Amino acid sequence: MVDWTDERVAALSTPDLKNLLANAERKDVAEIVAQCTAELEKRQANKPRKAGQPRTESKQFEHDMAGELAVVGKAMAEKYDLTEETAKAASVGVKGFKSHKLLDAKGFAKLGGSQRDGSVAIDRYISHRRGNSIATLGVWLEKDKPVEDHEFLVGGPKGMVEGGESFTPIDPAVAEKDAQASREIKTFKDLPAATTAFDAVLAKITA
Repeated sequence: MVDWTDERVAALSTPDLKNLLANAERKDVAEIVAQCTAELEKRQANKPRKAGQPRTESKQFEHDMAGELAVVGKAMAEKYDLTEETAKAASVGVKGFKSHKLLDAKGFAKLGGSQRDGSVAIDRYISHRRGNSIATLGVWLEKDKPVEDHEFLVGGPKGMVEGGESFTPIDPAVAEKDAQASREIKTFKDLPAATTAFDAVLAKITA
């Protein structure tokens, strides 16, 4: 019978070590089972971990903003009833009504269509729909621009966004061209000011 010292066990290749472990378990040789298990655990612990690809500055900014917009969304959900059930109940009779989820499935700001199709670097937003009225708060960054050039966008029905301008193609919430004509949007450089404006639009569409 082979004398399986720790040194002899350590010298085995991993496949051979696993075979020895299987044989020892089958023959119920507890000492060798323990030696093999300890060596395998040691090899697993020493195995170099595959380094994750570091995020680019733009991707890190997008990740951070998706989280910050989600925090705003959750705060608004505590202030107003933004549930899909309430939105549907308040929108009975509106043809083709489809409620908006405030956040994405992971609890972050949603991915906008312009980022999805690659036409911009960042298009993340939160939104709520009540009837034909849609309130949106998003962050936007053009392709090949530094993150410092980002803008926060607040969109809502015409007359409900203080200082808002007629719709431009950067509104992430509405895809239909005919619907866009009835919306206004305002850009901000800081999130607190944009949040205040978004709050005001929500107050109007949920009143």
